[in-house]
Amino acid sequence: MMYTLFRIAASLFTIYSIFCFFRIILTWIPELSYSKAAQFLSGICDPYMNCFRGIRWLRMGSFDFSPALALCILGALSSLFRMLANGGKISVGMILAMGTQIFFSILSSLITFVIIVFIVRLIVILINRNSYSSSSFMLNQIDSSISPLVYRIARTFTLGKTLTYKSALIISILSLFVVQIVLGYVARLITELFAGLPL
Repeated sequence: MMYTLFRIAASLFTIYSIFCFFRIILTWIPELSYSKAAQFLSGICDPYMNCFRGIRWLRMGSFDFSPALALCILGALSSLFRMLANGGKISVGMILAMGTQIFFSILSSLITFVIIVFIVRLIVILINRNSYSSSSFMLNQIDSSISPLVYRIARTFTLGKTLTYKSALIISILSLFVVQIVLGYVARLITELFAGLPL
């Protein structure tokens, strides 16, 4: 009976995380953001998602990464109840390992998103060179959000040298790729260490 309840709980968390995911996607599509489906999802997902919106370190300029944390927690809860449904036991080590996975998962998502934005911006620079286009205003808006971060990352790895924006983007992208690989390795080590705790 208990295992059945755990399975139901795991399924409910999975379904709810899918609803939240579609809610996030619909907010990116102006034509659909006020549709009936969007309003339905807003009613059931926003109360939960809004719990994370005030966390400052999840905001980067105009970008809000709080939905990533919300989805990661739902995924962790779903995994926890699925494991309990299969006869697993909760231990301190398992909880610490799950917490570590959530933390590194969010961090990895943030870094991946930043890398994608930097790569897209670099491609636009390489394609357009010095030509003016109607999207220049939008690019200026993006640059005002990301350039402080681009230069901060690049200067960290070039000992404060003066760089062009293109060079800073390239160095930042490569640096973040390396950081992503190292973080993945560290996350695996820490998770395995916690998972091996006896209590």
